[in-house]
Amino acid sequence: MNQIYAMRVFVRVAETQSFRRAAQQLKVSNALVTRSIATLEAHLHARLINRTTRNLSLTEAGTHYLEGCRGLLEELDLLEGSVAGTEREPAGTLRVVATAALSPQALTQLLDGYRRRYPKVRIRLTLTERAPHLLEDGYDVGLFIAEHGSSSGHNAEVDSVELSFATQRLVPCAAPSYLALRGEPRHPEQLALHSCITTPAEQRGPIAWHFVDGDGDPRPVAFEPSYTVNSRLLVRLAAIAGMGVAVLPETLVADDFATSVLKRIMPDYTVDESQAKVSLVYPRRHHLPTKTRTFIDYTVEQAGCAEPEVPTNAQAMMAHELHVVRHAS
Repeated sequence: MNQIYAMRVFVRVAETQSFRRAAQQLKVSNALVTRSIATLEAHLHARLINRTTRNLSLTEAGTHYLEGCRGLLEELDLLEGSVAGTEREPAGTLRVVATAALSPQALTQLLDGYRRRYPKVRIRLTLTERAPHLLEDGYDVGLFIAEHGSSSGHNAEVDSVELSFATQRLVPCAAPSYLALRGEPRHPEQLALHSCITTPAEQRGPIAWHFVDGDGDPRPVAFEPSYTVNSRLLVRLAAIAGMGVAVLPETLVADDFATSVLKRIMPDYTVDESQAKVSLVYPRRHHLPTKTRTFIDYTVEQAGCAEPEVPTNAQAMMAHELHVVRHAS
């Protein structure tokens, strides 16, 4: 058995989630792909892939083996490139997971710029309200919100860098029908008398909205939400239905304000976005894949900052919207 080739086949099957698509990309027969995976599993005495008639998924052993294969094959390619005097251009699929609270414009600008420089890299972006398990879910890099005063929640298998990254401007709002029934709050403290709608917090206990008054003084409000749902789109629909007060991205509700479906409330207060710190999260290992390493290096260049002392060249984002600071560990 050519184990290195079998490992490449396995990685391609895992990334495409299909034996057929892997065979097409590798320009080999479906039978050869199937035989390579079966031979590899027999060699390891472990099942790597769960197969059904409709889809496939990695087993726990497969997830662990995939991470090792990626690192080993990447180092092998780097070694061969250095011996041959050539530099391998980044290629493959870069799996990025990001919090939905990030500015769509900033995130799109970053990914578009990277793709223009490295066109052979395909980007698979997943937006989420809560941080997944980076390695188990198969992502190469993640951008997550670390709530003020709480830990990032990431395990010992990953490292992180804390960033100041553009988040969506948040505004408090409610439906006119709700305000007519319950009255319009003028100050953050009055929210204690209202029904509040929000997405789940990473930490347990009361949720906090952080407001700032006209003098720049903080006015935090902690509350037990009347309705919690893990989608800002559903929070918006609940607010429109008159279920309560919500804090939502301004871009998401701009049309609702224009048509008076929702009303911007407490105009003398703004939501303190400095409470939202973004962590760039990546696997903890000596060598990162070229596509991941170049993605991180690209963001450092765009930020125009000196390269910090972080393993595997990990760092940061968008020149005018980012300032990199070391993550407190």
